[in-house]
Amino acid sequence: MTAETTSDNEPVRRALLIRALLQILADAGMPLKRGEAMRRVSQRIQLTPYELAPYSDRSEEPRWENHLAWASTDLKAANWLEKTPSGWLITDDGRVALANHPEDGTGLDVEAGKAYREAHRTRRGETKTQPDYARLLEAALEFVEEGQWTTYSDLAAVAGTNPQTVGTFMGVTASAGAHRVLGKDGRPVPGFVWADKSRTDTQREALEAEGVRVDASRSASEEQHVRTEDRRVNLEERGVREVLPKRAWLVRGSSVDGHDLIPAWRQKGYASLRASKLREVEEGIGRQELKAIVDEDYSQTSYAAKAAKLDEFHSFLSRIQVGDIVVTTSQGELYLGTVTGPAEYVKSADGLSNLRRAVEWAKQGFDYGDLASEIKARLQVQYDVVEMTQQLDLLEKLLAAQTTVTEDDEPPDAPVVVRELTLPDATDALAESLNVDRVWLQECVDLLRDRPQLIFYGPPGTGKTYIAQALARHLAGDNVRLVQFHPAYSYEDFFEGYRPVKEGGFELKPGPLRKTVDAARESPSTPYFLIIDEINRGNLAKIFGELYFLLEYRSQNVDLLYATDDDIGFTLPENVFIIGTMNTADRSIALVDAAMRRRFAFVPLHPSEPPTSGVLRRWLAASDLEVGIADLLEELNRRIEDPDFKIGPSYFMRKAVHQPGGLERAWRTAILPLLEEHHYGDGTDVRAKYGLDAIRARVAVLKASERSGDTGGKPADSA
Repeated sequence: MTAETTSDNEPVRRALLIRALLQILADAGMPLKRGEAMRRVSQRIQLTPYELAPYSDRSEEPRWENHLAWASTDLKAANWLEKTPSGWLITDDGRVALANHPEDGTGLDVEAGKAYREAHRTRRGETKTQPDYARLLEAALEFVEEGQWTTYSDLAAVAGTNPQTVGTFMGVTASAGAHRVLGKDGRPVPGFVWADKSRTDTQREALEAEGVRVDASRSASEEQHVRTEDRRVNLEERGVREVLPKRAWLVRGSSVDGHDLIPAWRQKGYASLRASKLREVEEGIGRQELKAIVDEDYSQTSYAAKAAKLDEFHSFLSRIQVGDIVVTTSQGELYLGTVTGPAEYVKSADGLSNLRRAVEWAKQGFDYGDLASEIKARLQVQYDVVEMTQQLDLLEKLLAAQTTVTEDDEPPDAPVVVRELTLPDATDALAESLNVDRVWLQECVDLLRDRPQLIFYGPPGTGKTYIAQALARHLAGDNVRLVQFHPAYSYEDFFEGYRPVKEGGFELKPGPLRKTVDAARESPSTPYFLIIDEINRGNLAKIFGELYFLLEYRSQNVDLLYATDDDIGFTLPENVFIIGTMNTADRSIALVDAAMRRRFAFVPLHPSEPPTSGVLRRWLAASDLEVGIADLLEELNRRIEDPDFKIGPSYFMRKAVHQPGGLERAWRTAILPLLEEHHYGDGTDVRAKYGLDAIRARVAVLKASERSGDTGGKPADSA
């Protein structure tokens, strides 16, 4: 007998079940495990066929047991029931309540329900400064009982957030059920820590003690898995989560085996899933039936991948309803539509869109950069089907501003123009602004086109950072981000790491590379640049970690350091470019390891070589300043034997240097200290050899010799 065939006048007798449970616990005089308590209730009460039937097509748990399990949270809120590691235990208040209420238990049910609602209101008031997802997660965890488990993805979906945020929440919550949250493969999460520091048992040991069955692969039994859909309904019933007339969904289609399906979706009015191995199935199929099919049809796929497929297929086939909002992204745009038809199985010729739903798409998209942060955050969840009901209000406002695509607006067979990723050529104007040769600058562009990582290296003051920034802005506009490495810089600073938040606890925060990548994914035809200043001052192996591999193999997935079991891997988009700068006075280029040399193109900027050698002279001439300072720099660099310590022109390309006394001050406070550090301990008289007066005297001698036609032989290297 199922819910569909049972009369509505045969309800689950919740009040009777509650009284029976309390009486059994009172008679026992000791804690009873949840399963044992349920068994004794089923022996005491003659259950109806309706109560014995599964409460949903996603679970074998009978209706009466599901209702009683949820009622136990009311009893706990009323302080009538304690849930201890040893089992359920009636309290003294519970005994009093049992004695004071009628035999049918109606009063018990009403009073316990009031207690729960009051506790919920109090908790909501106490946590009003926290994100709404925290309140939902706290409530959802209450209903994961002994002998059950759930996943980060399950909780993320019911709370409208992502698994990483759930992971952060789990790291700070003191919930008694925190250990019942596992990875998507049903395995304990590495690094699990008890809120109760006195506990010495492992997460797995605690679960097995509660009755969770673990198979040979160390995965918890799927039969004991509490699903998101179940929590959602119950949370709505208890008033914790708002009941919404419709839902919103993200369905991805911009990268299906290298194809962007979004133009076809919008032109022909549908959304789809690949489902290339899935046999023909009907809309509304039950989860358990679908699971058996997925297990068989995708038998060669990993456990986690099959679980992800099951969730996506079930959502698309059974949870998405006509009237729901669907969103998708492509080429930096967000597109919205309304579901207008049931799920259909179509044997598409290319196998890229077997499962389809009719969708009425809005006429125009929205630029990704203009979206609200809540929407952007949810779009980062890397699954093909993601619920976005928490963002429904925001999406409805966007949709209301749009008209729909009609056949008159855009013919179905109209060609789709997709922009390709390109880098513009160097221009004469850019070369002139940098005082370098355009041919040299174009070579840098060509190197980036061939290999998207480049390093400018050379002594201090050669304009490495300035050129890197100017070139990046020319190639990518405002899509440029700069970061500076130093010895204490880490992977967490560069890519992502946990950081404290004002509300308490920690949250996984993105670093400059992660931010650049996230932005680049939404606009694959647009270049994005990350400039790493002083790249050789950091420990590159430590900073890049597993990402070092992606610099050479961008299309391949790697598992991230802080990845959850739900993550499907990380790739580095082709439109992310990296320009590093390396000061050879800090660390010689000769010390760079082979791995880095293989991943970057190296471009020297040396004071004695083009394009740097003539920069100062050209800048002085263009600025109508005395060009003689260029002669001083050339003579200074002739005296410096170590090429990595020669002085770049940037020190002299500041207006202050050309004010009265400016040159002397710059020489005394910037040039000489560098050279003193270089010659520290070797006995060199730095001021005698490199002082401004000595350099001026030698340049005057050389100029006089030139005027007389006598060079006086080879220029001396010392005064």
